[in-house]
Amino acid sequence: MERLSLTERVRSVATGDGRWKIPDAEPASTVVIARPATSGFEVLLMQRSSTMAFAPNMAVFPGGRVDPKDHAFPDPFVACAIREVHEEVGLELTSLIALDHWITPEVEPMRYDVRFYLSVVEAHVEGALVTTEAHNMLWLTPGQAHARSLEGSLPMLRPTQVALTELGLSKNIKQLTAFARKRDIVPRLPRPVLESSGEIRWDLVNGRTGELMQANVGKAKQETTGSHD
Repeated sequence: MERLSLTERVRSVATGDGRWKIPDAEPASTVVIARPATSGFEVLLMQRSSTMAFAPNMAVFPGGRVDPKDHAFPDPFVACAIREVHEEVGLELTSLIALDHWITPEVEPMRYDVRFYLSVVEAHVEGALVTTEAHNMLWLTPGQAHARSLEGSLPMLRPTQVALTELGLSKNIKQLTAFARKRDIVPRLPRPVLESSGEIRWDLVNGRTGELMQANVGKAKQETTGSHD
């Protein structure tokens, strides 16, 4: 397989010319950990180390890929979520609510099929950064975190930005929990599409069926290879 730039990979996926072999998406989990605050609630974010192969410097929720040992449990994704949170920020979670599902764009050489969960902790819970994969840990309201992503001081991937926007619709923990319990979760996949003009647009599609969910969502935030273009 020839080495393709990001632009070439995007065009290959959009045209279906077969030049780019789409990698499989590895199963992974991530957790939105929320705690009550005077401003409503805060969520925990980690800023990944600059040396990481995947999403360096990006602010993310704790999480990681499903490990073989996670398959010893009834739900490997839940087991992965609990394990990763303990390994990264030292917290022992006991309750998780399914929250979202994203799949890395097909143009990326490192792809993940990520289940998002919500876990609510007490207001006094802090956690501690116990992983070398990140250099900073912080608690912010969804609005604060999203604002920092837009002005550039806290870069993050699109799924994180979208999650923060949706989390911010809730005013407190009670509303947040209700929001998570009632939502219909569909795997979301950003995909490039070739328009009749020859231009590329990005749509959001169902990652399982390919059904269009939202057209023209803007260029996807490339996660690992933007510098190769």
